[in-house]
Amino acid sequence: MDKISTGDCIMQMIKKILCVTDLSQISRNAEIASLRLAHLFDSELTILSCGEYYSHIPNNYFDENVIQPQPDFPHTEEYVKFLEQKKLETIDHFKNIIKEFNLNLPENIIYEIKLDNEVTATMDTIEEKSYSYDLVIVVRQQYNFWERILFGSPAIEICEESHISTLLIPDSDKWINWIPNGIIVATSLTEDSKLAESYASEFASKSSGDLSILHIIDTLNLHFDLNVSHIFPIDYVPSQVQKETIDEIRNQRLQEINKIQEKIKNEYNLKKINTHIDIGRVGDEILNYIKKRDHNNLLVIGASGGSALKRFFLGSKISAIEEACTIPLLIAQKISSQNS
Repeated sequence: MDKISTGDCIMQMIKKILCVTDLSQISRNAEIASLRLAHLFDSELTILSCGEYYSHIPNNYFDENVIQPQPDFPHTEEYVKFLEQKKLETIDHFKNIIKEFNLNLPENIIYEIKLDNEVTATMDTIEEKSYSYDLVIVVRQQYNFWERILFGSPAIEICEESHISTLLIPDSDKWINWIPNGIIVATSLTEDSKLAESYASEFASKSSGDLSILHIIDTLNLHFDLNVSHIFPIDYVPSQVQKETIDEIRNQRLQEINKIQEKIKNEYNLKKINTHIDIGRVGDEILNYIKKRDHNNLLVIGASGGSALKRFFLGSKISAIEEACTIPLLIAQKISSQNS
């Protein structure tokens, strides 16, 4: 269930946040965003400090005798001692961040230490906590073409494997002071987008930000429906596109988006919600919309959609959007078991 409603009251969705960090400069934006959002939503915050290789320069936490333990032997005295010292370093790291950026440390904060890469460490932590997190926050690094081909994107890998809503924060200095105040939700007007609409609405409500509901009439999918339905009858739902003009489709979608707008206004007490409908390739048009409206600084999308056959031929839009999106991106998917 996307959210819990009691009368006219919508209960909060984002109650438990997981921040993934290796304590490096690259992770800084994810750390700061996690602290800000935990304060904004009054959420429990878990800091996952991870990394396969830590530098062991003697300091207040690591003495000269501390040696990198092997994850294959997690119950040795050396391993436990290392984790304890790494936890102290992590706590001090976040104390320095809140001083530097004038932030508040959440009352309910938990520190987890894992000696694994960020993907493995995140999945282990999520599984240990029975998938109870509502939001995972991780930095999205900028890779060149060959780096992405060879190594992939750890951020999108975490999102795909965890099946938990994931907020990807760009690693550039531009986003150090990020606060979500212009939220776009790209909706397909289907069940797949309802969770994204709820997350975007909650962000807008908590941050008193503007909310824009964006829908793209996907010409690629319409073309697919028109031309291959007679060739691939399996997994195909007969489309009415043949009988409708683009104007008729637009008017129908406009009515649907207006219903969503009115519903969000009533449930989240949002006074101003913008709506926009366009026609084209979904990924391209979403990115064009962002470029033309630079006051928006958060894009929320759903994680799934489309039939298996269409995904096979047309591919996933999420990876393309994640690669090209210039603002923080929240990919909404399964809500935690506690709120289900």
